[in-house]
Amino acid sequence: MRELYPTRYNNEDYTDENLLYKNQLIDTPTLSRSLTYLYGNDSELFPLLSLTEGQNGLTSVAPKEMNDTQYTWNVVGRMKHTTKVVGLANASNVKPGVGFSMFEIDFEDNTLNKYFSVTSPDKQSTARLQSALVPLANGKYRGKFKLITGDPTAYISLDNFLNSQSWVMGISSIPQSKSGGTTANSMTPGKWTNQYSAYRFSKPIAGNVSNKAVNIEFDLDNGKKTNLWMPWDMRQFEIDRRKMIEEDLWNSTYNRTAQGVISLIDDETGEPVSKGAGIKEILKTTGQYDTYGTLTLSKLDSILTQLFTNRVDDKPMELVLYTGAGGMRQINEAIKVDAQANNYYYKLSGEEIMSGKDGYLSYGKYFNQYKTIDGHIVTFKRAKLFDQGSYAEMDRANGRMYKGLPYESYNIILLDMSMNDNGERNIQVVTEKGRKMTVGIYRGMAELPGVWGAIPEKLISLATKKDEASYEVIGTQGVNICNYTTSYYLEFLN
Repeated sequence: MRELYPTRYNNEDYTDENLLYKNQLIDTPTLSRSLTYLYGNDSELFPLLSLTEGQNGLTSVAPKEMNDTQYTWNVVGRMKHTTKVVGLANASNVKPGVGFSMFEIDFEDNTLNKYFSVTSPDKQSTARLQSALVPLANGKYRGKFKLITGDPTAYISLDNFLNSQSWVMGISSIPQSKSGGTTANSMTPGKWTNQYSAYRFSKPIAGNVSNKAVNIEFDLDNGKKTNLWMPWDMRQFEIDRRKMIEEDLWNSTYNRTAQGVISLIDDETGEPVSKGAGIKEILKTTGQYDTYGTLTLSKLDSILTQLFTNRVDDKPMELVLYTGAGGMRQINEAIKVDAQANNYYYKLSGEEIMSGKDGYLSYGKYFNQYKTIDGHIVTFKRAKLFDQGSYAEMDRANGRMYKGLPYESYNIILLDMSMNDNGERNIQVVTEKGRKMTVGIYRGMAELPGVWGAIPEKLISLATKKDEASYEVIGTQGVNICNYTTSYYLEFLN
């Protein structure tokens, strides 16, 4: 077997007859008119678009201001009760609190309220804040405390005062009579911002290419076949367009400074080019991020427990784990290692080794769900985007491979796809109101292909005198995670 001519990537400005002749697609009939797909079906390349389109996950919102690209949403967190310690005010005090003595502690903020208790990080000591915290010149706060104990020899171990250790506030303690009032903390809503990205795709053609048949028979998505070039060419155009849109929702980088300035300017128009944060950057920015080399079940279980704990309402949580073939193998191996450590050898072998036809054995069953000790179920979904997307393509080209798969294939992203009280998805693809996506045809004298849709009568006003035409797509998009604390990004770094 030999290759007669290679499959080619074409980046010509126009699709016309010359492209077909150049790639030997127009010639005498051949015996086989079926196309062998070298890289398989592309239907699973769009996990985010597929799970948002048609499932209340596509939202159109107005920008903050006219001619702006930013959008905002409100968030509110749980009440905060922890505060980070700076250290003892008196560094020479080696037994703070001993003999019921007063001692002073410096904290990073003024979370603690007068008369409330505070517990040390080792949970062995509880003290009462005797008076309100006093602000210091360095921006820290100092308080006077006494241990809550009946043991005169009790004191707080010094390792509890290491910088940035977190202490926690508890209930207030008051005398039985003549007590004064206390103060209370509150959590006010916050606001997050992201911005739309605008995109445009064009498909120019020239001449009579819309009516040209080629020497290969193409399978179309509707199950039909065609020898016309343009239906197949437009299928490639649409798949590539949707793949780039999908990948941008995952990988895009926010490009507005803290002062609100966009430094990326289009040379031709002089207008700013805005880009919003994608899924990966949102989770990195909010601290919902970690790395791994070899996945363990304890690490996965720890992350899942954290995510389920962060969900405080009564709505059922739809947590979906997205990864490629590499991540699926890591997860499967982590579960098997844990199962084997618990001596589940017989059960595992019975499930994995099966009797096939004609006396042959079949080997291979793999985990695709995980149930936590709290009864929560997580579904593992392999997304071909992680295996066949452009980042995976780049990994292959750069040799960033592990056990035959690109690094991107091992990345794991957990997304909370649940509905909120307003009936909206937690993960939303956002478009600018009034500019979701617009499709137009820039028409000249070139014959328009039927795959472009309904074509008006022949005698129409033309946009250009040239023998050409162009299919145009323009739109805006961004991604929004309403509650980011229930999603997570686990990046593979070998």
